[in-house]
Amino acid sequence: MYQKSPSSIIKHSDFMILDLVSFLVSFWLAYFIHLDSWKIWTDETIRSIIIVIVLVHICVSIFDSAYKSILRRGYLKEFVAVIKHAALVIAVMLVLLFFMRISNAMSRMVVAYMAVLSLIVIWLERTLWKLFIRRRLAKNPRLLLLVSDQAGAERILHQFQDQMLDFTVKGIALISEETRQSTVQKETSGSNTAETVSKGSADPGQEKKNSSAETDSWQGKTISGVPVVATTDTLIDYLLKTAIDEILFSVPSGTKLPPDLIRQCSLTGITLHLEIVASDELAEARYEENLAGLTVMTSYLKLITVGQAFFKRALDIVGGLVGVLLTGILCIFIAPAIYLSDPGPIFFSQERVGKNGRTFKLYKFRSMYQDAEKRKADLMEKNEMKGPMFKLENDPRSIGSGPDGTRHGLGHFIRKTSIDEFPQFWNVLKGEMSLVGTRPPTIEEVSEYNMYHRVRLAIKPGLTGLWQVSGRSDINDFEEVVKLDTQYIQNWSLSLDLKILFKTVLVVLTGRGSK
Repeated sequence: MYQKSPSSIIKHSDFMILDLVSFLVSFWLAYFIHLDSWKIWTDETIRSIIIVIVLVHICVSIFDSAYKSILRRGYLKEFVAVIKHAALVIAVMLVLLFFMRISNAMSRMVVAYMAVLSLIVIWLERTLWKLFIRRRLAKNPRLLLLVSDQAGAERILHQFQDQMLDFTVKGIALISEETRQSTVQKETSGSNTAETVSKGSADPGQEKKNSSAETDSWQGKTISGVPVVATTDTLIDYLLKTAIDEILFSVPSGTKLPPDLIRQCSLTGITLHLEIVASDELAEARYEENLAGLTVMTSYLKLITVGQAFFKRALDIVGGLVGVLLTGILCIFIAPAIYLSDPGPIFFSQERVGKNGRTFKLYKFRSMYQDAEKRKADLMEKNEMKGPMFKLENDPRSIGSGPDGTRHGLGHFIRKTSIDEFPQFWNVLKGEMSLVGTRPPTIEEVSEYNMYHRVRLAIKPGLTGLWQVSGRSDINDFEEVVKLDTQYIQNWSLSLDLKILFKTVLVVLTGRGSK
């Protein structure tokens, strides 16, 4: 799912609120310095002045676009912006107080103190808050892959250096020389297509040699400090092996990419930006936007608003807190039972693949013997799932299952009741998972994915999802899982999440669909 950038006033509402607090603090301090009293709220006139300050600040912030590009401003530019904003607010405030006939309540000294204090307080507040935001963004940036030729990559990376963006250019995929030459050949061939094809295919061995030489030429290369990680010929293989959130295509004029390249990238669910005229290869869901000064056509699987993203995360936090509390209570009873049945760790942790290929450590109550992962290879021939996912109803690795896995012991009980999943609420609280999403696959499973399977990684993995409440015991084909996950992503809404959560509770209580 892709979150469209909101307007600057909505995106930076945190700055607007902090600036308002700074103005009120400055006003409060100014009155204290002048009158040597903290008790200003008891005066009805002063309360009216405070209300005026609040309304004027909000109006000036909106109509003056006070926070546009605020994260890209340096210290000096920010101080100039603060002077402009504070001067406007104080000037408009004094005019309104004059017409309200209460301007005499504002001493000149109070206005002077407030003006000086607001400059200092607001500049410090904005500077410190920007440092906090930059550090937060640096910890979890949007990972962008740039697809372009060398000149285009240098141009875009130079432009990015002057922009404060919330993403990191992870690598560059160079448009292969073979692609550019084939485009030139097509343009110069005119109507004599057959002759061009004949010349181009005269020496297949030489073509293969040139391709091999080109592949070797980009390895270890960097452009403006960013590594070249692939060419357009190897792009698809690279996407299957690494974490990427978005791809920016910047194609030189007159160059055409391989016909299926953009379409295959769209199948992964990765957000695409195209710095050329809109292509029919992009998904139908697309719109034009500005990306760091570049006009791009953006293609996405599902577009969500800032409000929707906020409420989904809020639901995750509330659910995560409740879930962690329940996990602590369950631990009192489950931990001794696990240890007595099979002495060892109470919790099981495993590296899983999350949103857009990021890996994280998933936690569960241990329901299997400690050598379960080593024994998995011996059981692969009994796998009841078609495709890169493992499922076995009578799993001998479950605690108390017996040699053939048919005995119903402790492991079967906590899996049947989904008690083993409760520690994942900690993953939800940390933001690595969501309450509702797609099942988090293992690294081994993802290594067997086809390109279109990667669409499952377009969102955060979830504790539950659409296929889990659609009778997962009856689904034995991984393609059906992908179909349901894709359906969930494309039709996502808060009401759908609540519906799935409600169905999940029913599934767990009835024990239906869990093996």
